[in-house]
Amino acid sequence: MSLPRDDARNRRWPLALTVLMGTIAVVLNATVINVAIPPIMAHFGLSQAGAQWISTGFLAAMTAAMLASARVIERLGQRRTFTLALSVFLVACLVAAASPSAGVLIAARVVQGATAGIIQPLALVVIFDSFDDAERGRALGLYGMGVVLAPALGPTIGGVLIDWLSWRAVFLPSIPFCLLGLAGGWRILPRERSSQREPFDWLGFGLLGAALVLLLTGLTELSEYATLRGSLVTGAGVVFGAGFVLRLVTSPHPLIRLTVFAYPRFVLASGIAALYGAGLYASTYLVPLLAQSVQRLSPSATGLVMMPAGLTLLAIFPIGGRLADRFAAHWLNIVGCGGFALGTLGLALTDPSTPFWLLAALVAVGRMALGIMMPALNIGGLRGLPTDLTQQGSSVISFARQLGGTLGVNLFALLLEIRAAHHLGGRVDLRSLYQGQAPSARTLADITQAFHDTFVVFSMLFCVGVGLAIAMGILHRQERRQHAHAPARGESASNAGRDNEA
Repeated sequence: MSLPRDDARNRRWPLALTVLMGTIAVVLNATVINVAIPPIMAHFGLSQAGAQWISTGFLAAMTAAMLASARVIERLGQRRTFTLALSVFLVACLVAAASPSAGVLIAARVVQGATAGIIQPLALVVIFDSFDDAERGRALGLYGMGVVLAPALGPTIGGVLIDWLSWRAVFLPSIPFCLLGLAGGWRILPRERSSQREPFDWLGFGLLGAALVLLLTGLTELSEYATLRGSLVTGAGVVFGAGFVLRLVTSPHPLIRLTVFAYPRFVLASGIAALYGAGLYASTYLVPLLAQSVQRLSPSATGLVMMPAGLTLLAIFPIGGRLADRFAAHWLNIVGCGGFALGTLGLALTDPSTPFWLLAALVAVGRMALGIMMPALNIGGLRGLPTDLTQQGSSVISFARQLGGTLGVNLFALLLEIRAAHHLGGRVDLRSLYQGQAPSARTLADITQAFHDTFVVFSMLFCVGVGLAIAMGILHRQERRQHAHAPARGESASNAGRDNEA
């Protein structure tokens, strides 16, 4: 039997731990696969394009499902939504581990991504419902631990499991977290459903899904073939994406209520969330490639490169949550984006002689920066919205973060392929470089330069994030001056009370 919402608020920390278990399960599964791609390619004889879908199929399904999460929660309630999604995710993990073919494995990954896209926004809604402003930053810091710590530790766990057992074992670490989340969800999550239910926009959802599939397929084909077909498929994805935006404008019940974009601070926070997703997922994709192709490390050693980042996050997240309760969100976003830019610039300067400890330290710097900004990112965006838009806003921020991660992985993979082809004078399958014999000194130097170019662009992208955070700060000061001189009434007054950042 679940608790009424008032009792759920009294047991807010058990609630936060419960949704954290679900978050860790799904995010861990999103990134633990990265170091397993080469043995999976060898086992099933996959091409580069097919192997890339093992990662991007998960991310694309998660991205699309995030926009459906608000409607699912309205119809089923928090308890049923969480437990049903986590149960399906658990079954998909077992299917992926026992996959007899690449098609079954990719299908299982898509199901995992779809259920993960429901669970992550739900976790934010539960935290915002259960905590007041005084403790929300610490609770979001705990939630952010699952979002960032799991990707940091995922490659480490995956590398060890591959060397000890096989690639199939990388799908098993999520299972204990699923069981813990289900045990807590059945007991304490609120079960009541929303009295306000809107029809689901299946046409808009279909346009979004088609846009993501076509964009990711086109980018994958461009990276592998550089053919006219890849350009046409990518262009079709852009057209379907434009159709999705048009549907948002014309639909009486859109997947995204465009009123959330009437709040400039929320728009800027969504932009930073997209950069955050690109930083989190694209770096988790690129660093194992760098470690295994340039540093020539084994899967286990590659995973251990991420271990200091995970241990650092254990210390930084409680601090980040408390800082979010005390300081304005834009300051922490400036520090986070700037710190990640510096860490990524450091990765751009590595070469085959870079010591293991320095490579691990640079990754840790980037993860520390993400850990500092994660609680502030959610608070800074959602505090700028009226209370009745909080649930929609949480879905949009999660969607922006995931869309940034999905496109970031593909775009930076494409950039790396282009720069490698430029320096080597022809196309190259980067994964083959750490599956076979060591490359020549000239080839290794050219590959190192390709990674340098890619990480420099990555660093510049987060400099843009610093600019967005500065703009958030300017808007924040303007809003405070307006509230001080002419306090608004009704909903705006409520926002003024909620928006009490230091």
